[in-house]
Amino acid sequence: MHRTLRAGGLLVDCHPVPRPESIEVRTSAGSTHVGQLAYSPEFTETIAKAEEALALLGREKLFERQRTTEYPFLIHFESVAELQEYLEHWASYYEPMPEGFMETIEDLMGAPGAEIVLDTRARGTTFKKLG
Repeated sequence: MHRTLRAGGLLVDCHPVPRPESIEVRTSAGSTHVGQLAYSPEFTETIAKAEEALALLGREKLFERQRTTEYPFLIHFESVAELQEYLEHWASYYEPMPEGFMETIEDLMGAPGAEIVLDTRARGTTFKKLG
């Protein structure tokens, strides 16, 4: 979930903002906030170290920060199985889910046209190579 690309004299970094992520179930009748997923302390530390490494590039005058944008990044799931697959894949990034969390989502997904939405935030930054 953390990407840094370098092309010529440009460095682009994109990574999640480590804050609790809201989960809701949307139906034709409206949205229900189900709860939040919290990032694990290990993943939060990894992101902090990556941000510090990028700041070091500026202090060492290797790259200059051009622009930073923080934006919502919504992830949609059509079923509980899709959400579970996602959470299993990224398990080391998140704290364990609260008891009864998935059961609540399963109950709400019984409505026609229901979908699960994970509301995340991401930060993208472009840097220009100096020298």
